[in-house]
Amino acid sequence: MKKIVLFGDSMLGRFTKPRIDQLEAEAGDVLVFNCAAGGWKSDDGARRAATIAKTEPDVVVLSFGANDCAPDRLVELDAYTQNMRAIADTFAPATLIGFLPPSIEEIDGVGKRGRTNAVLDTYRQVLRDVVSAANSVDTDAAVAPLVAAGEPVHEDGLHLTGDAYRLVISALAERISAVGTASDLH
Repeated sequence: MKKIVLFGDSMLGRFTKPRIDQLEAEAGDVLVFNCAAGGWKSDDGARRAATIAKTEPDVVVLSFGANDCAPDRLVELDAYTQNMRAIADTFAPATLIGFLPPSIEEIDGVGKRGRTNAVLDTYRQVLRDVVSAANSVDTDAAVAPLVAAGEPVHEDGLHLTGDAYRLVISALAERISAVGTASDLH
């Protein structure tokens, strides 16, 4: 049985029991531990990584960046990069999967708390680089069918709707299922 740790901000913190149950059912022989909290930034993760790594997870799903890029809570990109690399090093030899923060709803070019998708993209790219593109779950791609159907994907401009979570959890489960197989590139 693979031990899976969800580690990051509210994007994973919102994995309630039904969402964890879905992930465990779709990913197969796994046990999921949620170590994520709303509002966490990469510096919060860097401070906690060593303690959480003592659980010796097989897979760590990382979601940091959406809070780091908010102007009122900004963690500069260089510091974010250092934090993410430190977190990744702490969890070695676990396989890392990046749960890339979804795009935000912008009104007049600005999203919730002053975030912009252009800036969020730079943080998302760092996470992708740290875990590898192959081990990244592109949340925007996962929710694309909802967008194409004109269905909402955000409940508040930042966080995903229940329907959107069902799709991204399926994409995450597929990536977790591939860990340890020939398609595992990490």
